Amino acid sequence: MRPLVPELRFPEFKGPWKPARAGDAFRNSKAKGEAGLPIYSVTQDRGLVRRNSLERHMGADAADETNLRAQPGDLVYNMMRMWQGAVGMASEECMVSPAYVVLSPKKGVSSKFFDYWFQNRHMLHQLWAYSHGMTSDRLRLYYQDFAKIPLALPDQPEQEKIAVLLDASSRKITLLTDKKAALEDYKRGLMQRLFSRELRFTRDDGSAFPDWEERKLGEIATFFKGKGISKSDIVEGGALPCIRYGEIYTHYRERITEVISFTDDDPASLFLSEIGDVIIPASGEDRMDMARACCVAIAGVALGGDINVLRSPVNGSFLAYYLNNARRREIANLGQGISVVHLYPSQLKTLWVELPHPDEQQKISSALSAVDGKIDALSQKISEMEAFKKGLLQKLFV
Repeated sequence: MRPLVPELRFPEFKGPWKPARAGDAFRNSKAKGEAGLPIYSVTQDRGLVRRNSLERHMGADAADETNLRAQPGDLVYNMMRMWQGAVGMASEECMVSPAYVVLSPKKGVSSKFFDYWFQNRHMLHQLWAYSHGMTSDRLRLYYQDFAKIPLALPDQPEQEKIAVLLDASSRKITLLTDKKAALEDYKRGLMQRLFSRELRFTRDDGSAFPDWEERKLGEIATFFKGKGISKSDIVEGGALPCIRYGEIYTHYRERITEVISFTDDDPASLFLSEIGDVIIPASGEDRMDMARACCVAIAGVALGGDINVLRSPVNGSFLAYYLNNARRREIANLGQGISVVHLYPSQLKTLWVELPHPDEQQKISSALSAVDGKIDALSQKISEMEAFKKGLLQKLFV
């Protein structure tokens, strides 16, 4: 039996929480929609949001009188995705799909408290356990089953204080995320100005650098291919750092200074990086996704199969930034294939690039790397705050 006192608690509150069921906290509201009210949808990552803010295509709206109406403070959940956290609190009077369930809080219940409680790992398990269906994609949580879920309730003042603490954590994460997005926008704008030469650096003595030179990529780089490293070859704590081609899409920026994967394969059988190598995927499902370059700023990293490796006297970091911003679409257009797109060295060699003086390459690379450093620092802070909030969610609830 689970204890009725949370692991972490404000000192002014004493005594156990009261045993209850979800139906003691919420009633099922079936108020009908009304013309003119905004339509909201439930998401798993953003809660309840205006439908027109979603990028994905939505089907035709139900008639107003068929939709359900939610009042500010009501919780709305998707019957098929509640066990995955698809729930959110209404911030204004609105309409939602008749396929949703609208929970109206009873007296003494803080909706915000429960909005967070539904993110708790134990509660998510309960939501799954009380859902019905033959397979996970058919699970549904009807209100009559939701109402049976056992829980423990603190008094409303404690509910509200817990919600305030978690709100503060959420706001901190939002502020950091917004700041990171602003820096990423700044980086994109800076790259456009640098590579269009709207913005130029000068020499240390203040004099101008010479004009950029146009060259074919095949004239300035030697091309290699990585050697296969399968998923099964990845070993936690392995002796040899490695990069697989799929990680270029998902984990790395233009400059790689730390790797996430390791292997115990024999280095003699693999292709190892030199500092400044530029890597580009050799295959992928989407042309624009695979048109991505990264500079490996570490020697001795095993580079997996399906990776094009460019080795050049050109500053590798500069080249990766340049290719990603100024030549990405051209690289994408070089790919061949439909369901699987292939990008060969013979194609990349034909790509025209414009190169500044080596000292200007270094200044551009340093400026953009500095911005990336700030973005990475914010990413680390966001991860730490998310872990802190996750810990609170486990300790503040019964």
